Order: sequence, then structure tokens, then C-alpha cells
Amino acid sequence: MFLRSITDFRLIAVCSFLPIFLFVACHNSQSSQTSGDHAYQVDSLMYAQGFILQHTDSVQQVQVINPWQHASQVSFSYLLSDKPTTQTLQIQTPVKRVVCLSTTHLAFIDALNEHQSVVGLTNPNLISNTIIREQITKGSTRDVGNEQALNYETILDLNPDVIFAYSVGAEAQGMYQKFSEWGIPVVMVAEYLETSPLAKAEWIKFFARFYNKNDLADSLFDSLENSYNNYKNLVLNSKERPKVLSSLPFKDVWYVPGGNSFMARFIHDAGGLYLWETDTSRESLALSIEHVFHRGQEADIWIHTGLAQSVDDIVKADPRMANLRPVKLGKVYNNNKQMTEYMGNDFWESGVMHPQLILKDLIQIFHPNVIQDSSFTYYQHLP
Repeated sequence: MFLRSITDFRLIAVCSFLPIFLFVACHNSQSSQTSGDHAYQVDSLMYAQGFILQHTDSVQQVQVINPWQHASQVSFSYLLSDKPTTQTLQIQTPVKRVVCLSTTHLAFIDALNEHQSVVGLTNPNLISNTIIREQITKGSTRDVGNEQALNYETILDLNPDVIFAYSVGAEAQGMYQKFSEWGIPVVMVAEYLETSPLAKAEWIKFFARFYNKNDLADSLFDSLENSYNNYKNLVLNSKERPKVLSSLPFKDVWYVPGGNSFMARFIHDAGGLYLWETDTSRESLALSIEHVFHRGQEADIWIHTGLAQSVDDIVKADPRMANLRPVKLGKVYNNNKQMTEYMGNDFWESGVMHPQLILKDLIQIFHPNVIQDSSFTYYQHLP
């Protein structure tokens, strides 16, 4: 599951194999949709592109659009109601028992103060949230394995109202098909595909529908959006934009964020000039070490250096890195300030619901004299 946290990979089932879902074509945004005798009112979203929210007087519908990489004209729809129903295609809310297959799901549930609903999750040793960790210790939240080897018996024993899942492609259809056969709804979550930090955070409104906490979600999002934009405006007209290099090589490949990725947007909004800013991809770019090393000589600042706690850690792994310009300038920063003892990184967990704090950290790195508070939340300077 932390493969997803670090590289934003996902797993999914094709909904034609999941009869508990309504499978529909993608909708265009409009003020209302008609379903049978009901006219759905569409709830407006500010940034998120991966889901649509609709409602009638008695039913809510959440629709997830193209929930894996390179998907086209694919969507999943879920009907939600707080009234008892015998319809197999309808999920009764608020949900009381959920299984989460990604740490970012916990960030949204934490914001809604619904920790107790999490009865199962993957890779519990890597969880940062202290309340969830206490539940794991007490046994009220159980380990359900990982996405390559889910423990079906445990999940069945937990009897969840829903499983919040994710996907990189349709190839995992067989795994999720089992839950459909057992009558357990699998709800796809695709916030990782969003191309801006605020779009990711707006998925709080998606999760809120399952807990009947729409107003709380709206309030939380409005607050973080306002804070994010206030920080962004501090450097909006900055004449100096430091050039930024990101990530570390893995074996013979250096994966850097695409120019249309959420990380590229973070760098831009923080007043930095990302070296691959003109690229149009939202996925990571797989480049040669030589290419990135050469381009990296233009950089003023280097961020996101894996698990490194010091520059020595980087240089020991690859002595060539000592010659990079940011290393010589002493401007190397990593987003691993909040790590668990088992190397879980809270940046990839709570960070999805606190983009304003990530932005604040980055502004302090790129423009250290703009914000008086010099403390970091997720980042640290590497000595």
C-alpha cells in the first residue's frame, strides 16, 4: 500500500465484474441529472476532477470517473441513503465499519473524526496517525494484509460496510470480484490522479457522503483552501524563483514528477521554478541518471531525497551526487521529518488533507524571509 503512497500506484476491479456497483458512462457537468423518476442535483466542486456528487431529497450518488491511470470513459456510481433499504445497490449511511487500503484514506477519515469506523487496514506498522495506532494496539483495527495478498478471511470476519480501495489499472478485477460475491461494496478512491493539491484535498467531500458529514467537510475544505491561497499569494509576484530538482534515482532510473503533477503545482505555488515545469505529464518521468544529473546542475534547491537523513546518506549511495549544485550550496531538503519507526512517512498520509502546511514548508525553503515562522511540519534541512 505504501507503494501507492510513494509512487501513487493503485489497484482496481473492472466494474462489469462487480454487480454491487452501478456501472455508468461518464457524465458531463451540468446542474442536474435524471435517473428513473428522480432528478439529481449536482453539487459543485472547486478543483477535483475525479468524482461527481449528486443528490435527490432521499438519495445521494457519488460517481468516480476514470479511477486508474489511462482509463477512458469509465466510471463507478454508488447510491447512498441514510434510510433503511433492501436494495443491494445502495449503501446505507453513515457507514460504521470500513476497511482502508491506503494511508491517504485515513487522512480524510481522521479529518471527519471517524477513526473508530476503521476496523481494518493494510500495513499497520507504517501508519502515522496516533489514534489509529492505538486502535491497532487494542485490536479494534486489524491488519488485512496488503494489496498483493489481502487476507480475505479477516476482511469477511470484520464484516465492513464498505472497503475503500484504489487502482493502477483494471488487472486486479479478480481480487475485488470476491468482495462483490460476498456482498461487500468496494468503493474506488482516485484522489492520487488529481493534478493539484487542493483537488486532492477536496476528496474530503467524497468521504463525507459516506458519514453524513457534508457540512463539516465543506467547512474543513473552505478553511484549508483559504489558508493555502493566503500562503500562495505571499509569493505570487516573486521576481526570484529558485530552480528546483526533485527525487532520487532508483537503480539506473531517476523518476521525477511530471510537469502537470500535483508536486509540480506545489513547487509553482510556493514560488519555485521546477526544472521540468514545461512537461505536460501528470505521471512520473523515467529519465536516465546522466540526464537528470546534467539538468540538476541548474538547480538551486533539491527536495524529496528518499529516506536520506543527511547529505552523507545520499553521497554514500552515489558519490557523484556530491557534485550537484544544490549539495555544494547546502540546499538539500527532504519531506521525511515525520517518519514512523518502520519508515512510514506522514507526508503521504496526513499531508493530503494539509496541503497548506506543505505549501508553507516549501515557501520557507524557497523564500526563507517571507514567513516569520521558521519551523517545518513535513520537511527538514539535510545537514
